[in-house]
Amino acid sequence: MKKTVGYVLVLLSSMVISTSCLAHSIHSGQHISSFSEGFLHPLTGLDHIAALILVGVFAAISGKKVASKLLLLVSAALLVGFMAGTSWAQASQVESIVFVSLVLLPLSLMAYRKKGMMNYLATAAIALFSASHGLVQGAEARGTLIQYGIGTMLASMIVIALTVSVTKLVIMTADSIRLAR
Repeated sequence: MKKTVGYVLVLLSSMVISTSCLAHSIHSGQHISSFSEGFLHPLTGLDHIAALILVGVFAAISGKKVASKLLLLVSAALLVGFMAGTSWAQASQVESIVFVSLVLLPLSLMAYRKKGMMNYLATAAIALFSASHGLVQGAEARGTLIQYGIGTMLASMIVIALTVSVTKLVIMTADSIRLAR
């Protein structure tokens, strides 16, 4: 089961990679950002959706302690990245990190469960990838930064929470079917 989930995570991330991250191509930076634009931002790009779903699936199959630490790490890194991005106007410079994160995030998530140095490296990679997504969001925000930031964080946490719930439901259903046989 664990191996299959790992393969699914890698496959999902490789399927959604595109040369242009959709959430970033719709924002010209010439307008005032709002709560609704911030909320829609992570929902309109495959890069954000894929990363958030990967984190949610991994959190669902992990123990509560690992999942709690992971969700706190991702949330904090997104927030720090966003705050740094608001004063950095070159979002295009981190697009390559966002792109690479979609390939390496599943591997980092699998390594996160390990002990010792692998866990530390995976933690750093997950924080870097999450911060790069936040950095791009912050760099694109104009005007009402707090509202935009709250919108992006809220939508991101909702996607992760829904993914955790759906994944747990799928696992319970699969277990029930297996027991019924």
